[in-house]
Amino acid sequence: MSGQPTWIFDFDSTLVRVEALDELADIALAGRHDHAEVLGRIRDITNQGMEGAITIQESLQRRLQLLTLTPGMLPALVQRLESSFTPSVWRGRERLAAMRDRVWVVSGGCREWIAPTVERLGLRADHVVANWLRPGAGGAMELDPASPCAVDSGKADAIQALKLARPRVMVGDGMTDWRVRELGACERFVCFTEVVHRHAVAHKADAVADCLERALDGPH
Repeated sequence: MSGQPTWIFDFDSTLVRVEALDELADIALAGRHDHAEVLGRIRDITNQGMEGAITIQESLQRRLQLLTLTPGMLPALVQRLESSFTPSVWRGRERLAAMRDRVWVVSGGCREWIAPTVERLGLRADHVVANWLRPGAGGAMELDPASPCAVDSGKADAIQALKLARPRVMVGDGMTDWRVRELGACERFVCFTEVVHRHAVAHKADAVADCLERALDGPH
């Protein structure tokens, strides 16, 4: 492909080496006697969703039903995420910042924690497309049903709506990232394996990269 690519990055297990909702669950469950049990269930649901065994809608709903989230938990989560950048991403932060106008972050996570975290990389908060939370019963937070990435085709639909310059390259670790390619919202999908190698996803990818440098420098 010719021209400068538009880069579209997943967030969890790509820009950061953790799953943010799992980290938020760890914070939300602090002090509970069933902390380990519930956290284990949440991580299992996360993996099922990332590998395509269940839909992203089901993954989000099942995890959030196990938690009571409040706004006061978010600063601690952002602090964790800022100390959990994937090594090659942190190493390449100046390169990412230099191309920030061509970089987007599209995630099934929530803007409340993704936007402030990627700003630490020099990326643009207004180039984050993600779900968002709203106040629920008793002051707890819940997923806003209008969130753009809360369905399996959500990432692809959101990217198409942006009308980004081509070629568009999606970099991520999960099945919803590959779906962006399948649904025609990008011209190339790079399976990112530095954090986790999901073989079912890698098998479908145009390329596999085990670090940011290889993702950016591969043929596009």
